[in-house]
Amino acid sequence: MAFDLDETFQLDIAKMNLNEVYSIVFNFHQPKIPFVIWLLENPNSLLALPGKISLRHHDYIHILLGRGLSSEDEAFVIGFTMGNDLKTNKLHLFIYKLFTKFIYPYPYKFSTLDLIKFDLGFIYGRRIKMKNINEINFKLYQDQNIGYLRNVFDINTDEIKFILTYELNLINI
Repeated sequence: MAFDLDETFQLDIAKMNLNEVYSIVFNFHQPKIPFVIWLLENPNSLLALPGKISLRHHDYIHILLGRGLSSEDEAFVIGFTMGNDLKTNKLHLFIYKLFTKFIYPYPYKFSTLDLIKFDLGFIYGRRIKMKNINEINFKLYQDQNIGYLRNVFDINTDEIKFILTYELNLINI
């Protein structure tokens, strides 16, 4: 089952708890993460950049943002997480974009369009009131429904829909 952004599906998951949605969407999707990505993104790495988050918690962010599994969705989610981390600065962004554009292996390498979506995610992550979501202990929230968690974390589905519309318009230009 692919993670679909269909509005009906979004309404359904808003009523489900975080753990239920994770088991539907991500239980089958357990990629082997290349070492270079682990170095920059995993909280256990000494070289990890701000926004670092465990893979499972990263997947929770996908769910809360209603983003799928495409490279564009991945770029948006990582941008959101880095943008939401108050420690992220311009040097971190430069390093991350350099690695994702030129060093990360396929299929983790970002295109120019992916980097635009990364920037949109970054801006949205900076905008919301709740900061450093990457440091939250999501185990405390696994049994809470998605709609409730979106409210707690100040994630507005109307704003996400607006961003998605903007992204689609970028593709059609």
